[in-house]
Amino acid sequence: MAMRPIRRVTVVSENMGGVLDEGIRKFATGLLDGLGAHAEASGVATSGGESSHPLVRSVPGNKLYTGRPLRREIESLRPELVVYVPSASATSFAFWRARMLKRYAPGGQVALVATQPRTHSAFGRLAASEMAPDKVFAQSRQTIRYLEWLGMTAQFLPGGVDLQRFCPVSAERKVALREELGLPQDAYLVLHVGHLKPGRNVELLSRLGAVGTPVVVAGKSMGQDRALRQRLTESGVIVIDRYLRNVEIAYQACDAYLFPVREEDSAMDFPLSVLEAMACNLPVVAHPYGGLPTALEPGEGLVFVEGDEAMLNAIESVKRIPVATRKKAEPYAWEEVAGRLLATMQGVGDAGTYVRAV
Repeated sequence: MAMRPIRRVTVVSENMGGVLDEGIRKFATGLLDGLGAHAEASGVATSGGESSHPLVRSVPGNKLYTGRPLRREIESLRPELVVYVPSASATSFAFWRARMLKRYAPGGQVALVATQPRTHSAFGRLAASEMAPDKVFAQSRQTIRYLEWLGMTAQFLPGGVDLQRFCPVSAERKVALREELGLPQDAYLVLHVGHLKPGRNVELLSRLGAVGTPVVVAGKSMGQDRALRQRLTESGVIVIDRYLRNVEIAYQACDAYLFPVREEDSAMDFPLSVLEAMACNLPVVAHPYGGLPTALEPGEGLVFVEGDEAMLNAIESVKRIPVATRKKAEPYAWEEVAGRLLATMQGVGDAGTYVRAV
């Protein structure tokens, strides 16, 4: 049965304070922006310092969300829907915090978004199922199956992208951006954006050789392994490790995007960087990680391959094919993703329609 439209929605996350260049921060604030196109939207950051986002208030909250400041803030906002994006994803503590948010928003609904897979002890599984919110959204089939095994109602929700920020640029603009970033003008630049940490397979970029010149953007707040960084730079990888507020210029300055991550839990289940690269109409070569193949149809410059050699070969092959990846990214504008979430919570739609027939 359809419910009345949701007029007030609040996004809560530990990860909306501080610099907005980390995946879950970007997801939570992007979703907040998208929700603002449909309803009166507000954000509450419970850690990480003051947020640079205009709709987000920083309200300290303890691990159990039992503090008075948080309770008073949620009560004052009177949300009809609270969307909780836990920084640690769907842990037992996250479900407890979702239960507390439900208590602070009487009469409202609570949805939790799980951005990475998590498992629980026997007691944790029981506790999580007992404290489940009205709806849980997840970003891969595997995580959805696990949550359903716990007895929860779970649906797929992808990441989103700001199509105004992340867009193709002219050849002249690309030249200017390469000069601004100190990148070579005559090279085929292959980009990766994310943490410099073991387990993400970023060492593969050092093997590009004649295929292309690798560029990694890894702001210090994203986290980085110093030894790994040194190995990459010594092998010819260009590492940009300063904070880029306008990170879109890195995509716009490059020629292709590589997402080599294979290990589960080494990235968000639906990596935002892949959509950002596609929105800039870059060819993308990616391991079929998490929820990417659940929603995105390969072709027109989007290539899913398994294995390092296959990825290197694919980077070479995408130089010679027509690319229309921006068209594939357009359904994932934040306002579209947020609209599907709201429609699901109102009982008039299904966020799972993003799942392609596979």
